Amino acid sequence: MASATVEAKVDRRAAEGLVPCTLTELLLYFLRLGTAGFGGPIALVGYMQRDLVEKRRWISRQDYVEGLALAQLAPGPLAAQLAIYLGWVRGGATGATLVGAAFVLPSFVMVLAISALYLRYGGLAWMQGAFYGIGAAVIAIIARSAYKLVRMTLARDGLLWVLFAVSALVTASAESELVWVFLLCGVVAFAVKTRGGVLRPSASLVLAPLWLVTGLHGVAAPGLLLRVFIYFAEAGAFVFGSGLAIVP
Repeated sequence: MASATVEAKVDRRAAEGLVPCTLTELLLYFLRLGTAGFGGPIALVGYMQRDLVEKRRWISRQDYVEGLALAQLAPGPLAAQLAIYLGWVRGGATGATLVGAAFVLPSFVMVLAISALYLRYGGLAWMQGAFYGIGAAVIAIIARSAYKLVRMTLARDGLLWVLFAVSALVTASAESELVWVFLLCGVVAFAVKTRGGVLRPSASLVLAPLWLVTGLHGVAAPGLLLRVFIYFAEAGAFVFGSGLAIVP
């Protein structure tokens, strides 16, 4: 059954005219994106759509949309989770692990380096000024990527547009991301789209939690690291909507 499903996916991808790529090529792409991809999660997933789906044709539109839906459904970093999924699509568990590391490692190293410079030289006014300038360009990138993301995920589906509008109004009025809103939207869409039919899984789905443990730079008072750990554990487990929702 599983082999038949895999063969069907291979046939579908061949019919869509996808271009073969090696795992090395995929790793180099995500290493470059993790190094020079500015604009936050919305912009990064937009880059993946443009580069991997539209230009290079390494990933099918259906695989991308499915991965984006799963990444949005799960709490945590949207872009990193989508990158891991796309790595799994082309390289299995090995591809997912290596792509995730290649995508996250550059920003991790840069944050450590900038943190060390900040602690060594103080306020770094020049650095703050540079990032303020970058921020203006990043907003434009986010707006463009959000527009493309809306076109791909909502398209002309009236139900999805209604859910989008309702969740936007509730989030704006509450000034907070409410977990029950995300869950309710999922339940409503599930109920409407499966009404009168029975869901048939197309493949076996294995869910394995992926935990990333990083070090912290600097001197901390007793108990501070534990409180910081608990805070970010709660944010990663319960805050939906990608990093743009976590940062505020």
